[in-house]
Amino acid sequence: MRAAAISVGILSLVVHSLVAAGGGMAAQAQTPGVRITYLYDNTEAVPGVRADWGFACLVESRDARVLFDAGAKPDVLTRNAEALKVDLGRLDAIVLSHDHGDHTAGFPALGPRPGLPVFYARGFNPTVVAALGKSGAKLVAVSTSLAVAPGMRTSDEFGTSIKEEALIIDTPDGLVVVVGCSHPGIVPMLRQIRASARRPIHAVVGGFHLLQTPPAEVGGIVAAFKELGVGRVGPTHCTGPEAIRAFKEAFGDGYIAGGVGTVVTVGR
Repeated sequence: MRAAAISVGILSLVVHSLVAAGGGMAAQAQTPGVRITYLYDNTEAVPGVRADWGFACLVESRDARVLFDAGAKPDVLTRNAEALKVDLGRLDAIVLSHDHGDHTAGFPALGPRPGLPVFYARGFNPTVVAALGKSGAKLVAVSTSLAVAPGMRTSDEFGTSIKEEALIIDTPDGLVVVVGCSHPGIVPMLRQIRASARRPIHAVVGGFHLLQTPPAEVGGIVAAFKELGVGRVGPTHCTGPEAIRAFKEAFGDGYIAGGVGTVVTVGR
């Protein structure tokens, strides 16, 4: 009996340690609701904002406020945040998808941020990393999935020549995946995310990088989304108008129009 009790105690300690450390994507707690506000995009969804090539959005749950990407121009990010009454002074973390300027060059708009966690794919250009470090932020290089906030994680680092990561929010409705440009391929990224998390994907928003993709190939990608069981899609930024139209036609009420000022809510 005493030996059995010791074994159970050791097992409990191991499980507790895994959960405390993040323990893999499947161990991450769910967040009951999420609100995603597009702060930077190629088009305008509401009056008073400015469209520009790039992407950034604020992801909010009841426990955290996370900025995903920072757009291309600090003044545009600042203007749009003010127009949408978004306080960028209150952030718990920042996640940057990849090192291209249309997703990182707006970062100086955030000013000095001593100690604020900034998650970036480990393969970022060192020059970009050095520029981020000038803010005093706590830089966190990502190779495998890391916890960002309760119910939110980065994906693994994807890609070869262009390294990229996504933000994953686990809600009772399923995973919500936020992507920047999906240079490594949106479908391979989603397949690995679903397999690692062992959870269905409810929604995918952001840039799918299909601007120059032939229509037949786009059709196959749309079909792959359906096969993966994705229920809602918000293709924007570098997805391209023809591909966006294909997703809109295929998903109907599950389609989310993009543009600065768009607000996506899940599980509320």
